Amino acid sequence: MYGLRMARALAPGFLTLVVVNSGSHAQRAVEPLPPIIVTATRSPLEIARSGSAVTVIEAAEIVNSGARGIVDVLRSVPGLDIRESGGTGTLANATLRGSNPGQTLILIDGIRVGDPTGTDGAFDLGAMAVVDVDRIEVLRGPQSALYGSDAMGGVINIITRKGRKGDRSSVLLEGGSYGTLHARGVVSGASDNLSYAFGIDMLHSDGFARYVDKSRVRLGTWPAIPKSDPTNRVGVSGRVSWRASDSVEIEMGTTGSFNRLTIDNPFAFVPANIYDRFNAQKQWTGNIFTRAHIDTFDGRLKNTLTLFANSMDRAIAQTESCQDFTSSCVSNFRGNRMGAEYQGDLKLGSYGLLVFGARTETETAKTSQDYPIAYPGPFFVNTSNRQTINSVFALHQFSLGERMDVSLGGRVDAVAGGRTFPTWRAAIAYRFPESGTKLRASAGTGAKAPSLFQRFSDFGNPMLNPERNIGFDAGVDQSLWDGRVNLSATLFYNKYRELIDFGAVPTCAPAQFFGCYFNVNRAVTYGAEASADAVIVPDAWRARASYTYMIAKDELLKTDLLQRPRNKGSLSLIYTGVPKLEVEGRVTLVGGKMDFAFPAPVKLASYARFDLRANYQVNDTLSIFARLENIGNARYEEILNYQVAGRSFYAGVKASF
Repeated sequence: MYGLRMARALAPGFLTLVVVNSGSHAQRAVEPLPPIIVTATRSPLEIARSGSAVTVIEAAEIVNSGARGIVDVLRSVPGLDIRESGGTGTLANATLRGSNPGQTLILIDGIRVGDPTGTDGAFDLGAMAVVDVDRIEVLRGPQSALYGSDAMGGVINIITRKGRKGDRSSVLLEGGSYGTLHARGVVSGASDNLSYAFGIDMLHSDGFARYVDKSRVRLGTWPAIPKSDPTNRVGVSGRVSWRASDSVEIEMGTTGSFNRLTIDNPFAFVPANIYDRFNAQKQWTGNIFTRAHIDTFDGRLKNTLTLFANSMDRAIAQTESCQDFTSSCVSNFRGNRMGAEYQGDLKLGSYGLLVFGARTETETAKTSQDYPIAYPGPFFVNTSNRQTINSVFALHQFSLGERMDVSLGGRVDAVAGGRTFPTWRAAIAYRFPESGTKLRASAGTGAKAPSLFQRFSDFGNPMLNPERNIGFDAGVDQSLWDGRVNLSATLFYNKYRELIDFGAVPTCAPAQFFGCYFNVNRAVTYGAEASADAVIVPDAWRARASYTYMIAKDELLKTDLLQRPRNKGSLSLIYTGVPKLEVEGRVTLVGGKMDFAFPAPVKLASYARFDLRANYQVNDTLSIFARLENIGNARYEEILNYQVAGRSFYAGVKASF
């Protein structure tokens, strides 16, 4: 029932105003904006010509941050919220512009990932390590016309490194609070026609009790709280590219992770069983693709064919989880996704670029439960379901004069045995090079096909309509004083409809006496976001700041959407005045938000968090680093009753060869 309640609590979407600074925060005093992005148009595009709100996080920033996982990298992105359920390695979801986790599309090297067995199919970012990431592109606003189902709030594309000429390898070792031990190794290189990059990341943390009901602690009815809830995670990545000729390139890539963590069972009737060591989760995820690039007609048409597959296998052991509510059971979830996609990039000369293609994707989900004794009729029914989505899409990019760039796109997705849904998108950018100003605007629609659980579980409805939204944004990017100051601001508005909810309604089948899924909810989100990146003193001081204001409303209930803070901001000061040394201090401010509780929602308190990091380059080979996190020991919650790390210290060394 926990999953059902969470699904209902997280149902509607969100509107946000996005202001993005796409600059990398490396050690140089002035770092130009990354010249090329891919995610916003499915093909390489100068960021100055994009009419979309995009953030690019480069490899240098990822390395300097000392991030132990993708979650740590994304926390500073404007307009993006993270919900983590109890520390490093635990279930964590990202949401863009107030969307639900399943309405934010996660890509790895352009390949859709997610959990086909989940209630809404969201991807667990907590299970993913930072192994050898080249950059992350975060694209806001409805993008289903580009990427199909799930891209209602936006897209997060995690791009792994391709090998480059000059062999490169590095080893990182780190330790710190909560018994944390962390190691990472990467190697890459390239010859004239072959490139490679491989990496492995290993993490152990003793952790802390993930779930603590403070109200019951105050009443004295909560069991003794353990000192640790261990996490063990291993992540790997690999990417190989072979250029067979001047017009043919073939690449293969893979990422994977294995997590084992102790969890808590807050719904156990016997208090001691909440922290029973039987409560544990094992999860394996893997992603693999093969992609061929073939240039034809003297390079005027670039053909890309991608074959892909990813899998998730999770086993959750919990006390009091069998049908008699007293025995302990292991629930198994296995989800797979495989498919193929063709994309053509046709150069039209002065008429721009036409991107077109087709895609087919099949998801399967199997669930089962291991019982300690033979029940005559187990309440948990083993399931095995699948669905296929076939799609066609097209996007035209062109320029009007020397200052204006336009893109217009559309897509049709057809769910086999279900609904068909069209989507569209338009974006425009107008540049004033003499003043460093860019005006941009975009509009589009998004959609999310019902998940396998929502269609085919005991509570499902095979003919559910897709969730839908329409979104608009408009913004300005301003560069001043030869790039020393970069400002960005965006206004946005999103309207959601046909959102899927759960409850006992007349449309439920007679056997669905607990309730069923149905389309009913409507929501609206809107707001504004601003960011700034400024060199205060060249080669010494730099500052970054961002602020997001957002209103998210359930139009049916006339209440605030849950787990969406109205105010969120951050301020960083970076010092590079001593050769080879970089020091950054950051404060993160998050306003209060409502969260699900029975019998009525509760408000989580606002908080301020202070962090400090330092990195010193001893020589060309060796660097040392340290981080002091949550200096003020703030006791806040991202999800009600789920704990976060207190004041903690980490330090390590990195050797590059």
